Amino acid sequence: MGNLISFIRQILTVLAVMTSPIAVFAAGHTSAPPPVMLADVDPYVHRSNFIVADLERALRVYRDIIGFKIDAMAPASTFMDDVLNIPAAAETRIAFLSSGEGEFGNIAMTEIKGVDLPRNNGIHSSVLIVEVQRDMETLYDQLKAEGCEVDKIYELSRPSRREIPFTDLDGHRVILMRLHAPE
Repeated sequence: MGNLISFIRQILTVLAVMTSPIAVFAAGHTSAPPPVMLADVDPYVHRSNFIVADLERALRVYRDIIGFKIDAMAPASTFMDDVLNIPAAAETRIAFLSSGEGEFGNIAMTEIKGVDLPRNNGIHSSVLIVEVQRDMETLYDQLKAEGCEVDKIYELSRPSRREIPFTDLDGHRVILMRLHAPE
């Protein structure tokens, strides 16, 4: 039953975006607000939000290398300015990214320009773990070439997998994980 509900939810999300009267489809993304979909579980995590200094630079990592799709881009709301304590003089915009499989905005990226952004160079307070299916050596090389701080490729068990921990160009810690097929 849960799989059916999840499938219906994905179909409704796609239909809501496609039929939105204010949707403007251009360059692979929309300026329409995300559709409202009620979660079928409680609690349910909608997305993480990363603060970035340069959205195009961040998209080179998350879209071009990791493979996320842009669902929508828009100016950030004053609500987000309040929540994130962004000074009024700052320029902001937000992008919603997903794997492109019917869900909306697994990750949000809020670009803040015109103010200095903090960067944690000590203990990382959080990490985003992303499962990928692509060649890990290629991903490793691409992340290094983009200027990310990349650890080695780890071979781990329970479950059997390979992982690449890295720090993106804005200081966010991410682990790319490729699970091995069961034997």
